[in-house]
Amino acid sequence: MKDLKKLTDECIADLRKIGIETGKISRVYVDGRATRRWGVCKTKKGSDVFEIGISKCLLEDDVDDQQTKNTIIHELLHTVKDCQDHTGKWKVLAEYVNRHLPEYCVMRTTSEEEKGIERNHKYLIACTKCGAEIYRDRMSKAVKYPGKYKCAKCGGTLRRVY
Repeated sequence: MKDLKKLTDECIADLRKIGIETGKISRVYVDGRATRRWGVCKTKKGSDVFEIGISKCLLEDDVDDQQTKNTIIHELLHTVKDCQDHTGKWKVLAEYVNRHLPEYCVMRTTSEEEKGIERNHKYLIACTKCGAEIYRDRMSKAVKYPGKYKCAKCGGTLRRVY
């Protein structure tokens, strides 16, 4: 398993090299429950101290370090003042990082394929019309009763594959 503290320290140093100072961070932790996100940046309402969680699957040895660092940088940018969403200042800073640190590719979202990760999901729902596939790791109404839902892409009927 990768050393999260070491990777985080490297990312903070890289941001400082290009003049970006992060906000106050109380802890960076391994998020073992995250199944649909790579990372999270949280703060208590009215506080200026942040906690960053990085998905456990990004810390596996077979995942490229740079992919993990892209996510860490993404979350670190959320600690900068007025950067809690993915628009405005956050977007400008992400583009700035991508221009000045070419080893990074900071984006709003990335897929498993882009990260080079293959996860085994518990459930698969597919559209009978366009073939779109929706993976889920937890039981939900859409998993239990896919016929009651429509495909977001084409409006087709959904069915549970497994």
